[in-house]
Amino acid sequence: MKMAALIATAVMLLGLGPATALAGCKDHAGSGVDWSGCSKKLLMLGSASLDGAKLDGSNLTSTDLGGANLNGANLDNADLSYTSLKGASLKGASLVKTAGNRTVLAEADLSDAKMQAIELFRADLSGANLTKANLSRSSLPRAMFEGANLSGASLEKSDVIRSNFNDADLTGLDFTYAIVARASFRNAKLAGSDWTNAYLYRSNLVGADLSGVKGLTSAQVAIACGDGTTKLPAGVDAPDPWPCNKQDESAL
Repeated sequence: MKMAALIATAVMLLGLGPATALAGCKDHAGSGVDWSGCSKKLLMLGSASLDGAKLDGSNLTSTDLGGANLNGANLDNADLSYTSLKGASLKGASLVKTAGNRTVLAEADLSDAKMQAIELFRADLSGANLTKANLSRSSLPRAMFEGANLSGASLEKSDVIRSNFNDADLTGLDFTYAIVARASFRNAKLAGSDWTNAYLYRSNLVGADLSGVKGLTSAQVAIACGDGTTKLPAGVDAPDPWPCNKQDESAL
């Protein structure tokens, strides 16, 4: 018992948390591998089987995980800067408080993923499957969601300023209290989405069909960018004239 206590004390003095002490950082990639808190930068792990893996707190900077199986994996608090997860499968994965710069998640399957408070700058999520994913309280400025499926997902209280939602499926998406300033929604599917208290300063609504959305008010629309092709819900009036000019739209 004394020896165990001494080992535990040494671990604490060295600043090693339980996850770091127990993680198998030298273990080969595989289902359920424990790389919690490990540095896994600049690796080629494309198409690897990492389902159920413990990657929380890991550094995956510039690592290629394209096409990898990460279903049910834990990537909470991981660093995904310049990481490629293009076409990867992350069904039901947890990415809570994960951060990164220019992370590539294009065409990835993130259905039912837990992504609360995620912080990704200029992330590429084009064509990704985010159905029923929870991205509430996230910071996703300048994210690319073009052609993505976010039906039934949540962006409640999130920052998606200057993000691109063109051609995306946003059916039933929760935008309540979200900052969507200067975001673009050309040809997006918006039926049933909730815009209660969303901030729409200079959001590009040109060509958007908002006739079936919830929670939208004339006051919100009054600071957005639209034109005669913008369809609004009954009882919501378009500003006359719309406040944006061609220069504003080109800067979106």
